[in-house]
Amino acid sequence: MFPRNRLFPFTAMFRKYTLGFIFFTFQSRLSKMGFPLAFLAFCTASFLAVQVGNGLSFSFPVFNGSTADAIKLFYDSYFSSVGDGGIIQLTTGRVGKEYSEGWAVYAKSVPVWDASSRGLASFTTHFRFAIEKHPNNSFGSGDGIAFFMAPVGFRAPTLSAGKWLGLFNDTTVGKPSNHIVAVEFDTEQNSHDRDDNHVGIDINTVSSVANQTVSNGSLKDGKEWNAWVDYDGKEKTIQVFLGRTGSKPAAAMLRHDMDLAEFLPENVMVGFSASTGMGTESHLLLSWEFSCTTSWKFSSIDIEGPEIGAPVRKRRKSIVAAVASGSGAAAVCGVVLVGGLLWWFVKRSERPKRQAESDMAALDKEFSQGPRKFKYAELKAATKNFSEEEKLGQGGFGSVYRGVLQDTRELVAVKRVSQGSKQGKKEYVAEVSIISRLGHRNLVQLLGWCHERGELLLVYEYMRNGGLDSRIFGDGGVPLEWGYRYNVACDVASALVYLHEDWDQCILHRDVKSSNIMLDSNFNAKLGDFGLARLVKRDTESGHMTVVAGTLGYLAPECMMTGMASMESDVYSFGTVALEIACGRRALDERCNMRLVDWVWDLYGKGRVMEAAAGELSGDFNGEEMERLLVVGLWCCHPDPAARPRMREALKVLRFEVALPDIPRTKPLTVFVCSDPVRVSDVLSTTSLYATCSQMNTTSTSFVLPR
Repeated sequence: MFPRNRLFPFTAMFRKYTLGFIFFTFQSRLSKMGFPLAFLAFCTASFLAVQVGNGLSFSFPVFNGSTADAIKLFYDSYFSSVGDGGIIQLTTGRVGKEYSEGWAVYAKSVPVWDASSRGLASFTTHFRFAIEKHPNNSFGSGDGIAFFMAPVGFRAPTLSAGKWLGLFNDTTVGKPSNHIVAVEFDTEQNSHDRDDNHVGIDINTVSSVANQTVSNGSLKDGKEWNAWVDYDGKEKTIQVFLGRTGSKPAAAMLRHDMDLAEFLPENVMVGFSASTGMGTESHLLLSWEFSCTTSWKFSSIDIEGPEIGAPVRKRRKSIVAAVASGSGAAAVCGVVLVGGLLWWFVKRSERPKRQAESDMAALDKEFSQGPRKFKYAELKAATKNFSEEEKLGQGGFGSVYRGVLQDTRELVAVKRVSQGSKQGKKEYVAEVSIISRLGHRNLVQLLGWCHERGELLLVYEYMRNGGLDSRIFGDGGVPLEWGYRYNVACDVASALVYLHEDWDQCILHRDVKSSNIMLDSNFNAKLGDFGLARLVKRDTESGHMTVVAGTLGYLAPECMMTGMASMESDVYSFGTVALEIACGRRALDERCNMRLVDWVWDLYGKGRVMEAAAGELSGDFNGEEMERLLVVGLWCCHPDPAARPRMREALKVLRFEVALPDIPRTKPLTVFVCSDPVRVSDVLSTTSLYATCSQMNTTSTSFVLPR
């Protein structure tokens, strides 16, 4: 079971062979005592994942569900039991399930190079795999499997199955910003391929820099293949070996000179990706071992992965009430009475139905010039009947689900508005009527809508990296690097410039917050959730609204007092988000026992504003950028709306086009004069100002104010 030829350090070899000897010596005896062989294999494999000196080594002779902590599975991949062991099935392998893709990734990052010493790691990996073409598929085979190295946090872009091997799509392919190096085992000939049975070395694209036809068999014959990928950090060369047995061939099949530091970040995630197109193939990973050595000390980063395991579903029993009728006159009276009540209930129940049908017809007319109209059945199938497993999140007026459109295989996000929610219906109409008319690279794209069977559904582009809030608040995930954080702030500022000044009319978003900012596969930011947005005249720059809309912590103080939304109130919300990005703390954070803006302003007044920088960054940030983001955040959160910048001015500061603004060292007092002030009881009766931070960051709230 253990491959024989290794290039591991001596310590790892000793541990590996010793444990292997123990495993094989005692397996029969322990099996008779009731110990499952698969469990013993897992214990052995788990113990073999070790860090040796200035290096990292792990070995998985088998895979099973218990390996989930060490191997992260994405998309269509899953563990499969075979005999006493287990394998990883990377794609579904089912006829009729076209464009399948799956990943298996080691749960911790692997070092590639060191910035301070410019040292390069050396590594070797050996894995066993099998690819089997389905005999009953008329579309041929495809597309293959790849061993890849990519930035930590990278996710497959939309429409990356088929020839893209689950790593690229027609937009991202060939871009140096991908930072991906892969070794492909390709079974489908596309325009960039030499044939349908070759091995290639890929850098940021599927067009290989080096490739070679497999001459000693077919990659897709269903039989086991052994592959080795070796990289020599001193010689800066990568070599690929391929054979049928566990004995490593004497000569490499491929060799290419490359400095990985030119193409990869310092630390990467390593694993396997496989995909199919119209053809059907099974891609099986049978075992995997990996070892690397470095000349420097390093710390591995945990790789975030999807939740493993489906929730237990319980069936609800329907209750049927049986009514026994009496005899004679009593029975007749009962029938008449029941009939009358039924008639009354039916007529009464039809009233809202007729009203709903009238409302839906009106919406159809209103949205006739908008994006695509979906059928309810399409979205039900795309989300697997709105399965809990596909739920991405829960908002104030509905839930969001991940879905795959059956006709295009496109990944989408489907928002399902809560039934019976009047406010949810208003948000639905606002989203379709406003966002469908906009076009900006930093706004989430609305793909379509549906209102059938009493359901209100919105379809958006799928954002691989989720909400900004999940990446900056240190909730256990991998913290967002500073370069990405600063770009996110600029992206959101650019989106608001477009809404406030560059589009035909002024649009007030009214709910700018970190959970409404989504991150695509390259961590570009897009502002979403336009349910509270409103069109206003540019000469007034205010909606003169009598309902305060937004989220506590992000609401400008004048909104609480006057009920008026304006461009300046959007600017205030942006300033709060900017401070959250820089500090890694929520707008209402229990750690500082005060509002975030007050805490940062206090440090600014003491000349210690840089102490507000997010601790999880460990000082790894550009000092000038950090100072600009913090000061711009405070500038935008000035208590006086007239003292806040326009978003275009804030963006110029972030882009280093103008000097830093001069803002007061002490936060000015908030003073308002209005004829109809808001009573504190009106606000507190709706929601608590001291609600938990998690609630504050996910739920939008409306306060009804007296005129």
